[in-house]
Amino acid sequence: MKISCKIVLAGLCATLLSGSLAASDDGLSGQIQNLKQGVLDLNRDLSLLERELLYPSSESAVFVSVDVGTPIRLVDVNLTMDGKHVGYHFYSEQEFTALTNGGIHRIFHGNLASGRHTLEATVTGYDPQGKDYQKTTTHTFTKGPGRKMLELRVVDDLSTMQHRFEFREWNE
Repeated sequence: MKISCKIVLAGLCATLLSGSLAASDDGLSGQIQNLKQGVLDLNRDLSLLERELLYPSSESAVFVSVDVGTPIRLVDVNLTMDGKHVGYHFYSEQEFTALTNGGIHRIFHGNLASGRHTLEATVTGYDPQGKDYQKTTTHTFTKGPGRKMLELRVVDDLSTMQHRFEFREWNE
């Protein structure tokens, strides 16, 4: 890729210089400076593109959040990715209070290869009546060449006085 970039840059320089040789000496100096700046900008852009193509980011993260003021009590979350255990967290009272006040917790941060993945989350807690519960949810997603962020959100369903899980994905 570097060889083809150098050929493109050499051709660009030759084309621009051949058209500007007929200009006066004063105008030629300014045009050469503009040309140098253009070549430097192009070289920077090509280097960034080359780095992105050769070394894509495999970084991924999973976050946990809950509805503000939720009547449920989250105790712990256990994560598996493609059948392998990747994260676990026990939420203290203070941490759970932070979540119910709009906080978000990063429970997994690691590298994933591009392709399809299955995330399984097992959530343990207490329902609004104080009964223990344990629910498992799965989410299948596709990881591309950039960073992948997932949010597991525990959302109240007031009609059933239970909760449900929602997943949000974003790429960087």
